[in-house]
Order: sequence, then C-alpha cells, then structure tokens
Amino acid sequence: MSAQGLRIFFSARTYNVDIGQGVGSIKTVIYLDILLLVNFLAAYFLLLAAGGLCAQRPRFGRLLAGSAAAALSALILLAPPLPLAVQLGYKLGTAAVVTSAAFGVRSKRRWLAVTAVYAALNIALGGLAVLGAAYSQAPTLQAGNLTLYLRISPVLLLVLAGVLAAGAEIFQRFFCPAAPAAQTVGLQTELCGHTLRLRAAADTANHLKDPVTCLPVLVVSYPDARARLPAEVCAFLDAWFSGSTRRAPPAGAHLRLIPCSTAAGSGLLPGFAVSGISLISDTGLLGLGRTALAFTQTSFGSSEYEALYGPDFL
Repeated sequence: MSAQGLRIFFSARTYNVDIGQGVGSIKTVIYLDILLLVNFLAAYFLLLAAGGLCAQRPRFGRLLAGSAAAALSALILLAPPLPLAVQLGYKLGTAAVVTSAAFGVRSKRRWLAVTAVYAALNIALGGLAVLGAAYSQAPTLQAGNLTLYLRISPVLLLVLAGVLAAGAEIFQRFFCPAAPAAQTVGLQTELCGHTLRLRAAADTANHLKDPVTCLPVLVVSYPDARARLPAEVCAFLDAWFSGSTRRAPPAGAHLRLIPCSTAAGSGLLPGFAVSGISLISDTGLLGLGRTALAFTQTSFGSSEYEALYGPDFL
C-alpha cells in the first residue's frame, strides 16, 4: 500500500512471488496492475486524511504524485528477502518521498507532522485490514521485508481507507475549530539589504507562483506597505506603476514578473526574489524558504495587514 503500511495482493497469473522469511516461504501469484491501482487509491485516501488532520490541503496534482510514489513503493514485494537495515532504509526513504511529493518540505516541522500522521494512518489501516481478514476468514497472514501480506478483497481495503479518510475529515470539521477568516501572521524578510516586516492575511484564491522557482509568492499591496519599503524599491515601483517599465531594478534586487489573472483581466505584477521569508512566532523566526514578493497597486482596504498569502504559502 505505502512505504509504512500494509500491502495487499491477490492470486493471479502474472508474477510468482516468494513470501515469508525465516520459517519457510509461500509462493503467491499477483496481478501487477491491480496491486498498483489498489495501493494508489488507498494512498490517495490516506494522504487526504493526513492532510486534513494537519490542516494541509495538497493540490490535486501533488496528491496524485504522492499516491503514485506510494503505489510504486509496493514493488518491493517483487524483491527477495532483504537485510533488515535495507528494509528499514527503504521504509523510511519511501515514506519521505511520498509525503514530500504530496505536501512538499518547505516547512520541515509541518512535513514531519504530516509524515507522522500518514504513517499512523497506514498502521491503523493495517490493523483494520487484519480485522477484516479475520472476520472474512481470509487466508493466513504472511510477512516479508517488513511488509504484511493479506489476501483480502481490494474493495474491502479501499472501503477501509475511505472510512479512515472520512473519519479524519469529520474529526477535523467538528473538533478542530476553523481559524478566523481575518487572522493575520507576521512575516519577515530582507529586501535590498533592509529588514522588511509585513502583516499578512490568508487568501484562498491566491495561487500566484514565482515563474523561476515555481514557489508560491507573497502578494503585497504597494499603497498599504509603502511606508515599510526601502526608498529605492519605492522609486522603482512608482516608476513601474506610472508606466516606466524599463527602469532598472534597485541594486541587489532580482526582478520577477509574476503572471496574474483576475476577474478584471490578466497581467504581470512586478516583484523581487528574496533569499527567504520567515514566520514571526512567539518562539522566534520560523524559516519558510526562499520565494518572492509580488506588488500590486491596489490597496487591500484594511489596517490589519499589507500582504496576502495563499493556501500553499505557509
């Protein structure tokens, strides 16, 4: 199923696989396409559940990539019994690949949290599958390469994975209060050698990305943040928004043109790449990684914040 959890495969005519270690082995035959499909769908549900419990909603494309990585990790069943160190390394490595593909690693703390929850859900699914096998009087459980092998219905496995995902969603909706819509965070970065601190609010419709790094950007209202910006940056943005787009950017600044589409039309927002943006927390600065600032000449009309971040930014 996935790197940390149960893998299920079925009697077929495609591959003969020796299962078991130490006390003998049993030869089992599997359909490779069914194995990959079932593991892909089960991982999809578990990644959804893990993201919901950790307040992280991966994009659909990333979710598919993580599910595909989890499905491919099931191919370890075609390998002969491996040394214990190799088995452990494989489990940890594939777990890291699956969650990195689905959620990214911009914040190591958030990545470790969602990886731990994903692993716990895999273990829970394994337990439910064992109970389901016992209830349905499925053949005896075998194990190999730190992987459990049960011959149960793939439909049953997917139903169990769906139950876990639904349970996680219900828990998140009813027991985890939603953050206020206008909740703001403090962000800090450096621009042209000056420390820049901004207040930012969440905007679920903001999906702008730096075309160079493909990372989400912070959208800053130039009128609202003007007093906080270095003078050379203000001079450049004044010229840009007045139509002088050929003016050279300030010394030390790396100009970015961020594609932007709104209900009013499409265009390019001027921006600057920064070496890193940090979240200002009670315990200090939490690095969020390198990204870019995009500036708009529209005021956000609030005294509480000068910038907007999207769902993929933090």
